[in-house]
Amino acid sequence: MSSVLLAEDEFLIRAVVVDALGAIGLNCIEAATGQAALDVLTGKAALSAIIVDIGLPDMSGEKVIEAALQHRPDVPIIRCSGNNAPSALRSPRIHVFPKPYSVEDLSRFVASLVGKA
Repeated sequence: MSSVLLAEDEFLIRAVVVDALGAIGLNCIEAATGQAALDVLTGKAALSAIIVDIGLPDMSGEKVIEAALQHRPDVPIIRCSGNNAPSALRSPRIHVFPKPYSVEDLSRFVASLVGKA
């Protein structure tokens, strides 16, 4: 089963996204903080995609994305934010998904990135 890292501090959003991704056959590794996400990124867990909320409580999600670009060079990254400000980080691997989003739309997008469509 493919695994997706979900770095999201809001419990209810995390729970709904985890359920939606599970329904399409994806395992979700949850990280409620940036540090928890960094621990996963630097660990050995195989990841098919990374979803990062920019507004994490202990650090900007941009730092998590920087680490993902460095430690997981082949994994697509989905940057979620309610802020329309452009990111300083540029990579064809970074996909922007504005908040608020439909969990169904996010799930379909993740599935298309990891070949589960």
